[in-house]
Amino acid sequence: MAEQSRSVRRTMELAGARERRRRRLVLTLLSAVLLAIALGALYWFVIRDLAVFEISDLEVKGLDTTTAEGKQVAEAIDVAVGEMTTLHVKQGVMDQEMARFPRVESAEVEADFPSGATVIVRQREDGSVFGEGADALLIASDGTVLGSAGDQVDSLPAITEGDPPDGRRLEGVALEQAVVLGAAPPELRSYVDSGEITGKGVEVTLSNGLVLLFGEAGQAARKWRAAATVIADPELSDVGYVDLSVPRRPAVSESKPRD
Repeated sequence: MAEQSRSVRRTMELAGARERRRRRLVLTLLSAVLLAIALGALYWFVIRDLAVFEISDLEVKGLDTTTAEGKQVAEAIDVAVGEMTTLHVKQGVMDQEMARFPRVESAEVEADFPSGATVIVRQREDGSVFGEGADALLIASDGTVLGSAGDQVDSLPAITEGDPPDGRRLEGVALEQAVVLGAAPPELRSYVDSGEITGKGVEVTLSNGLVLLFGEAGQAARKWRAAATVIADPELSDVGYVDLSVPRRPAVSESKPRD
């Protein structure tokens, strides 16, 4: 009987020890979790915004600061970066500042711990002109309205059809022409005169009278490459019309077919 009593007592002692170890493990894990939460909160709300991590060495790439607009963009970048640290990059703040400048497509912030940062600016290129005279608008290659065309009215191709923009970007047939005209390769850009909409889609007229049918605005860059190949062929000197609606098989003719 005594032996049995000792066995029961031993079993109870072992069970109690296991329970105490389990409780200590639970308390240890709970303490670790609470400590991690506290440290995370300390980092999130305090450490990452400390002045010691402020951005003092800033490099801006892709921006021409010799122009008035470029200087304004640079100032806005400085303002946005001033609200950041290398541990707390606020891309949303930068995007909000850049939204004031239609020329800027994006401005990506890359931090360089402990105090450096690089801002990579991507700008929209001039593509075409919408309207005439003092009311003419400068349009980017993606259809974004950049502002007044100024003295570029005669140096960029004209969008001849479509409604005036009521926002920051062209719409409808005007946008289709803008996308096609804006995709013109650099070596052909100075020869592009205007775009229009026909029953077959977007047509572009070059300064030498050659008419290029693009059809839909999709694959504009590929269609321009096909056009460049046709134009460069010395055996096609009498071509007056090129159908690029199927870019892998451009069709040429001496004159524009009747609709």
